[in-house]
Amino acid sequence: MEQIPNAAADGRAHVEFGPDAVLGPAVLVPLGGPEHVRGVLAVARAQGRSDFDPPAVQLVCDLAAQAAIVLELADRRRDSELLSLYADRDRIGRDLHDLAIQRLFATSMSLQGAYKITQKPAVAKRIAQAITDLDDTIKVIRSTIFALHSHELANQETLSVRAQVLEACERVAEQLGFSPSVRFAGPVDTLISEEIADQLLAVLREALSNAARHARAAKVDVALSVDGSSATLTVVDDGVGIPPDATRRSGLANLAERAGELGGTFAIEAGADGGTVLTWTVPTEIDGP
Repeated sequence: MEQIPNAAADGRAHVEFGPDAVLGPAVLVPLGGPEHVRGVLAVARAQGRSDFDPPAVQLVCDLAAQAAIVLELADRRRDSELLSLYADRDRIGRDLHDLAIQRLFATSMSLQGAYKITQKPAVAKRIAQAITDLDDTIKVIRSTIFALHSHELANQETLSVRAQVLEACERVAEQLGFSPSVRFAGPVDTLISEEIADQLLAVLREALSNAARHARAAKVDVALSVDGSSATLTVVDDGVGIPPDATRRSGLANLAERAGELGGTFAIEAGADGGTVLTWTVPTEIDGP
């Protein structure tokens, strides 16, 4: 609290009540504690009036304390509303992915099976159009999910792990001819550090690129799961399977090397019904050098 006998002559008091007001005694009280001042409550009298007596000064201090509490409550309410908004966005994104996309994808796969066995050109054309419409709808929903997961605060420069995984899968959709199915399990945005995320995304892009160039797959499933100690990325396709020299390819060797650098493991094997299963697992807590 600062009490000033003549605000007009004191350079510390920059208070303007009007163009014709000439201020005399003033009381300035900060709103909030020393570590977080939200403003200043200024009360002044005209020049030539008497100084504020102690009861008046106390009244101003009490009013400032109440105003500071109101401002604090307003900040807390705004923060609470933002957290609620972000939680709703995350829930909507999960529901869109886990319910809408998976059901649309399953319906598209079922129609593709019917398309192969239909004998009537008119029916085949209708089915093909339905499959195209479903794929377009899946792309729109994926874009919506990506936007929902891109709601980072103003001071954040990087997207969440979920958003980056979805983006990587969306980017390869044109090469594949379809969008990969994506599934998340566990708090991936919380437990996967930036260091692990950089390596994981590089592995995912390499795996998707291999599927697009070599697998000739009609379906690719991507799963990222996190538990208390490890993160596991799994990429499964229904393509032609693993060539005999696959493990010696430089790209796959790099995936194994990335896992080893983080103390993890890498495996690639044939799927139970054909195709390829790639599994990349690393601990979520990386020991320093």
